[in-house]
Amino acid sequence: MERSLVLSVSAGTGCYCHIRISENATLHELNSAILDSFDFFDDHMHAFFMSNRAWDEASEFICPSGDLDGACGFTDKVKLSMFYFNKYDKFLYIFDFGDDWRFQIKVLRIINELTKIPVVLKSVGQVNQYGDIEDDWDDD
Repeated sequence: MERSLVLSVSAGTGCYCHIRISENATLHELNSAILDSFDFFDDHMHAFFMSNRAWDEASEFICPSGDLDGACGFTDKVKLSMFYFNKYDKFLYIFDFGDDWRFQIKVLRIINELTKIPVVLKSVGQVNQYGDIEDDWDDD
């Protein structure tokens, strides 16, 4: 039987979402679900750290366009089922290595049901990927 995960993805205090996703989804698919749920553009590199420690190469899975040097694998090749998650397990997702967006991920539930596409079950708070951008264009 296929299982699904309900994950809490936090972008800081008071800003989080709950995503339901299949265990057969890849980390790259989870990356897309997270970015969609926070309304971010997928225009930067990303990595997951399964030890929940930033820049821990022994637990790092990096985006396909990244350098595998030291990392365990590429996110498009690794399914969530590989990690045998338990309730309350935590891991870290970092997006945009320059701006260093850190998302804490926690397993809330494991469900014995099929989830064909990731679903956002709950969303609280809001963050802006690029902050408050002023219009600096000169209209001459």
